[in-house]
Amino acid sequence: MKSLFSLIFILLGISVYAQTKNAYSLSVNDFDNKIKVIGPTAQLVDVRTPSEFAIAHIKRAANINFTDDDFEDLAKKRLDKTKPVLLYCFSGKRSADAAAFLRTLGFKEVYDLNGGFAQWTASSKPYVSTSTDTKPIAALTLQNLDDIVRTNEVVLIHFYTDWCDVCKKMTPLLNKIADENKIKLLKVDSEKNDIIASVFKVEENPTYIIIKKGRRTWSATGEISEQELKEVLQKLNKI
Repeated sequence: MKSLFSLIFILLGISVYAQTKNAYSLSVNDFDNKIKVIGPTAQLVDVRTPSEFAIAHIKRAANINFTDDDFEDLAKKRLDKTKPVLLYCFSGKRSADAAAFLRTLGFKEVYDLNGGFAQWTASSKPYVSTSTDTKPIAALTLQNLDDIVRTNEVVLIHFYTDWCDVCKKMTPLLNKIADENKIKLLKVDSEKNDIIASVFKVEENPTYIIIKKGRRTWSATGEISEQELKEVLQKLNKI
């Protein structure tokens, strides 16, 4: 039986192939080169939220949040339709959607960064920050995730969001369970890691997934008890 991650990378391969067919979806190096060729006048736009932008962003990027209601108005006001526009988000999904939207508004040459800022930082490209206490960015990619799964017999993944009260409540319990059972606990912000969340079909936060020996063996959502988690792990030990 193929493992979950074999299937993931098959799907990922199909997705990458589809993206590379689009000449306006650029790899990290091509995106970087495009910025350099255009120079200081490049219309480089970070379509993430202001809080994400403040943590770290590509130098000289402007922040126009794609999820804001006034995105269209700001784009028309601040961007020149006759010149190239380069977009990026965290993982590439929002920027691809934003690029498609701008084309419907009449922008002729719109590029987006394949893999987003996560791939940019994973490729050791430079970035700047407007926050005085920023720690180095540690981008989580599917390859990083695959490495974690291959090197740990059991991985407990906790999908969460910063605004989720239940997620915050569950965090100490998950830390305790992971420590007591000596299993790898991986915390994934489902909004910032939307591609990984979509691969696992995460529709609710918190979502918990256990992978044992490369296979997805259990999942649940919402608030759960310590006793329930212990019973799940006891059953897994028998597999």
